[in-house]
Amino acid sequence: MPYFNNDDVYRQFSREINAKADDQIDKLKDEIASTKEKNINRIKNELHNSIFRGLDLELNELNADFSVNMNRVKNEYTRILMNRRRELLDSIVEEVRKKCIKFVDSKKYKDFAVEKVKHVNKDFCKKEIEFKVKKGDTVMIEAIKNHFDGKYEIKEVNDIEIGSFSAVCYEMGIMTNQTIDYKLKEKQLWFYEHSDLTAKR
Repeated sequence: MPYFNNDDVYRQFSREINAKADDQIDKLKDEIASTKEKNINRIKNELHNSIFRGLDLELNELNADFSVNMNRVKNEYTRILMNRRRELLDSIVEEVRKKCIKFVDSKKYKDFAVEKVKHVNKDFCKKEIEFKVKKGDTVMIEAIKNHFDGKYEIKEVNDIEIGSFSAVCYEMGIMTNQTIDYKLKEKQLWFYEHSDLTAKR
C-alpha cells in the first residue's frame, strides 16, 4: 500500500482543486464573455434602433416641412403667375378696346353702320323695331334713319360704350345684339378660354 504523507495529500488535493477551479473559471469566463457579447449586442441594437427611430422622426419632420414649404411656394408661384397672365390678357383686351373706339371715331365707322342697318332691314324683322344705340352716336342714328325701311324707335343708352346697336322686335319676341361692345365681350371670353396665356392647372 503506497504511503502518502501530509505534503503529498496536500499537493494531490491542491492539483484537483486547482484543476476544478481552472475548469470552473474557464466556464465562468465563457459565460461572462457570452453574457457580455449578448449585452453588448443588445445595447448596440437598442442604440441603433433608438438612433434610427430618432432619425426617422427627424426625416419625417423634415419631409413634412419640405412638403409644406414646397406647397406654399407652388401656391404663391401659381397665384403670381395667374395674376400676371390676367394682367397680360386684360392689357391685350384693353388695347383692342382702344382700337375699337378709334374705329368708331373714324370714317370707316359710317360704312360699317350702313352695312349693319341694311342687314337688319333685310333679314331681321318686318315689324316695328326698337333700336338701342350709344348715347350721342349720331353716325348710327343717321344710318338707321336713312337705311331702315320699317317702323322703328331709337333709344340712346349709356350701357353701350363703344358703338353700333341692338334691335328688339317685341311683337315677334326676337332681338339681335350688333353692338361692338357685345362682340368684343364674346371675343374676350373666347380669348380667355383659348389663349396660351390662360393659366393651366
